[in-house]
Amino acid sequence: MARIWTLVSLLALAANLLCILWLARLEAAGPQHIDLMLDGGAPATLYLPASADADRGAEDLGGPPAVVLAHGFASDRAGTSLLARALTQAGYAVLTFDFRGHGANRNAFARGWGSKGSLHADMRSAVDFLRSSRDIDGSRISVMGHSMGAGVALAYAGSDPALDAAVMISGGWRFNGPHRPSNALFIYAAGDPDRTREGLARTAAELAGVSRLDPGVVAGSFEEATAVSHVEVARADHITILSSQYAARKIIDWLDDSYGVERGTFFLRADPRLRTAGIGMLAFLLVLPGLGVAVGRLAPKLAERPSAGAVGRIGLLAAGLLATLPLVSVGDPARVLPLVVGNVVVVHFFAAGFAILGGLLLVKRFDASALRVGLASSFGAAVLGLVAVYLLLTPFGAVLHSLGLTPERALLALGATIFVLPFQFAFHYLLRRGGTAAAAVASLVGRLLIVGGLVLAVSTGVLSGVVMLMLPVLVLLFAVFEIVSSAVYARSRNYVVPAVIESAWLAWIFAAVLPVAL
Repeated sequence: MARIWTLVSLLALAANLLCILWLARLEAAGPQHIDLMLDGGAPATLYLPASADADRGAEDLGGPPAVVLAHGFASDRAGTSLLARALTQAGYAVLTFDFRGHGANRNAFARGWGSKGSLHADMRSAVDFLRSSRDIDGSRISVMGHSMGAGVALAYAGSDPALDAAVMISGGWRFNGPHRPSNALFIYAAGDPDRTREGLARTAAELAGVSRLDPGVVAGSFEEATAVSHVEVARADHITILSSQYAARKIIDWLDDSYGVERGTFFLRADPRLRTAGIGMLAFLLVLPGLGVAVGRLAPKLAERPSAGAVGRIGLLAAGLLATLPLVSVGDPARVLPLVVGNVVVVHFFAAGFAILGGLLLVKRFDASALRVGLASSFGAAVLGLVAVYLLLTPFGAVLHSLGLTPERALLALGATIFVLPFQFAFHYLLRRGGTAAAAVASLVGRLLIVGGLVLAVSTGVLSGVVMLMLPVLVLLFAVFEIVSSAVYARSRNYVVPAVIESAWLAWIFAAVLPVAL
């Protein structure tokens, strides 16, 4: 069986590398896009339309109008690239950028109410750049945003009456600006939280001056820049709405009406990068069993420990998670690690890990022999596995979210790894026992406990509700972790290597994705 998985993984590795090469080709062959730096230090990308792509589109009016497209919380400009390229097909120039604390922006994200002013300043820098650019028609500019970026777009549109339109995607349900935003479209996913959908419909009705505005109905006039509407996108959620062809077409239609564009037959092509990245990610998953076996061969071999008493060990894990939850509920002990939301999760893991290991030491149930036998070799094998994962996975971040690390984020990843490692070691020490199947089942139960603990932390107010939006990604990560860890354990019975790999992998994703705060 090991030989079969090795062969499958080698074939998948070849497919993964081919997808990376093809993705690089698609990146270069797509619409012209230029990376630049805005005033204030926000990295940005300007997408420029080609006349051949526009099919008698917006630029036929004499120079393309432009759209500022702002990403959401814990996202970056790569996360909006699918929608940006769709708008560019229709003849619109699009400027995407990284808000401070996000992506490659090395300015810190301000916490609480302080973030509103700083994010507003980032949006203003983007609009000011377009108004002075020679590549587009600076007199025709719209703003657009997703989730947190939608709130910023709505607020900015209320302060800049010279804009032509504002599009709020799955966010922006509070408006208190001095000016009525021009031609405001609120578009959201059927899978968005009720609060989001109801709030956007309510805000649209308030701007229209009516008690209720039915979905799809346009109130006001595009010619007078008073048009308002809200639209629901079926078969989409808070994240996938950005890749929805239906949503992109509705947005393009709104922009066309705002600019008076009369478009002929226009076929919106799907971004081929998304399919390539999907195939490459599937190939990456098939690489993981073989990679785990290879890492297991490099790792020191440990004796198999008995699996009896699994229920008690799972109970100890649950007790450690629950008992330490109050420690991160007050006093902000997680401030030591400036990763918004993720810092509380990481510090909670740190406290739970030490509590579990301390309990094992007190009852003299901790066997440190694995720490004395080949510890350096275990860390070396884990590092080699992590390097392979980083190199094979990072290229696909160009489509959904950049996974590369700035120097500051690399240091945060290292710090988060150190914080998470005690818990991961305790987790695998408790549950990675007996045969491969028994260890995998116990580990999966343990991971379900972690997810349940996070849900409990959100419901009690210890963690932000934003964690619920991140939970599907975290569940996917846990599933991927289990593939690698089970393969390592099957080959070596080593539980130190999985602990190191999972600690660093989770810390890397947190450091790459989450905002860096003051």
